[in-house]
Amino acid sequence: LSARHILCEKQGKINEAYKKLQDGWLSNGDKVPPAEFAKLAAEYSECPSGKKGGDLGWFPRGKMAGPFQDVAFNTPVGVTSAPFKSTHGYHIILSEGRKN
Repeated sequence: LSARHILCEKQGKINEAYKKLQDGWLSNGDKVPPAEFAKLAAEYSECPSGKKGGDLGWFPRGKMAGPFQDVAFNTPVGVTSAPFKSTHGYHIILSEGRKN
């Protein structure tokens, strides 16, 4: 699976990022363009991947922590997840690609 994500320690901060995604695209039923998601990741994400626009590259099932993996693998390609909590904090995932 290939994905981008935004990671914040505080729920308030992830909700702020999610509101920008909603206002820009999600509330209209639009998909978030990866380049725009990347800009928000660079601004909000506290993960080192934020510098790369939240890009996690390709990863196999089993590599990521439980809740993160569950959401990542259940989010269709091109779709942005709702904010959720893992052991690392709060995430939003944008699924970018899948290899069968």
